[in-house]
Amino acid sequence: MIRRYTVFGAVVALIVVGLYAYWQATAPGTRPWVIVATGVVFGAVAGWLVSRRDMRDIQRLQGVLDAMVDGDFGARVRMRRPGPLGHLGRSLDALAERLSLGEKKKHSRKERLGTILDAMSEAVLVTDSAGRITLCNEVLERWVGLDVEGRTAVEAIRHPDFHVAIEAAQRGTSSVLEIDLDGLDGRKTLSLRASVAPLKNHRGVVSVLSDVTAERVADRVRRDFVANAGHELRTPLTAIRGFAETLRQSALDDPKAAREFLDIILRHTERLQALVDDLADLSRFEGEDLKLELGPVAPEALLGEVMRGLEAQARAKDLRMVCSGFEKAPRVLAEERALEQVLVNLVDNAIKYTPHGGEMHISIVEEANGAVIEVANTGPGIPAKHLPRIFERFYRADAGRSRELGGTGLGLSIVKHLVAKLGGEITVDSREGWTRFRLGLRLPDSPKSDTQVSQG
Repeated sequence: MIRRYTVFGAVVALIVVGLYAYWQATAPGTRPWVIVATGVVFGAVAGWLVSRRDMRDIQRLQGVLDAMVDGDFGARVRMRRPGPLGHLGRSLDALAERLSLGEKKKHSRKERLGTILDAMSEAVLVTDSAGRITLCNEVLERWVGLDVEGRTAVEAIRHPDFHVAIEAAQRGTSSVLEIDLDGLDGRKTLSLRASVAPLKNHRGVVSVLSDVTAERVADRVRRDFVANAGHELRTPLTAIRGFAETLRQSALDDPKAAREFLDIILRHTERLQALVDDLADLSRFEGEDLKLELGPVAPEALLGEVMRGLEAQARAKDLRMVCSGFEKAPRVLAEERALEQVLVNLVDNAIKYTPHGGEMHISIVEEANGAVIEVANTGPGIPAKHLPRIFERFYRADAGRSRELGGTGLGLSIVKHLVAKLGGEITVDSREGWTRFRLGLRLPDSPKSDTQVSQG
């Protein structure tokens, strides 16, 4: 091509030289060799200039092409000259502009996809035909604690059933399975539901993993609740039925025995009624629809009423009650009936588990972030292994003694949910010889105080 343009330049030069030679020829006294020499010089200079310009433009074209090959679509030739080279330069600029626009759209789509994937609560991973992860979201990397892109699915999710599902999907078979994934640094195991399916082109696999740990826990809690509730209901019902049948068969002829059996039936009926009432209360307090209207409440007044109502039980066991902080007690943010039920459960529980002749300490203390009501009692204490579960439904550290004392196993669970509705906190600590419950409540002027609290 360079030769072609050199010839073109020479032709132009010859035309110019021809005109000059014609002028010289018509001039008087001009020698022929001057005309020839002039033509040669001018032709050579013109050819060199044209050749140099073409080479420079070709190098510009080559530079832009090299940049495009390297993925840089921002480079431009910007050639304004006419002719084939100029047309080629403008065409190359148009191609670069189109490729640049396509790359921007591709990058934008990738960013949107990444944002969508990272906003998901599920983990998503896409593997290629070799089983290597080509796309994933932050959820997966957070679960496994690795930068998994580029690794194999086997390295990321270490579970044999998942590996089998990946291999099946590579052959075109979809599957749904549940697996357990060990948490990082000794944390709890994650229960995952994995949906594994082949991509449409069968050259890869997409997997979506959902965390169903809470769902499994809820299922276990529901099963335990049904089993425990059935057991708690069965005990009084069995007793009622047994004594009623005995009465019908023979005891009606013995007034003393009949009265004794009727007293037992009445006692179990009362226990059954208490259990049903507690179940109804717990169901109501656990619901999200329950909203408590909070306002300033005097805790010392409520505690006084609660203690007067339970005074007979405490006197029957010859218990010594020590109260402190009532005179300087601040008002707390609460709903009166809800707080009263919490206090009744805590004080009644303390009376039941304090041995005959023991002591109870009830105090109200104002702290920086609110007020704390403490209910402590002497007694055997609660073993440390039972403390984390003490607020669960039907959970008892000593099941036999609890039933003997008339407990339903739901009192502390009711306390936990009511305290949460009040925006407070309930804790327990215990050692051999004593147990203490601490009820933390907000003050009416607390920055976080709301007039209505519904969280459970």
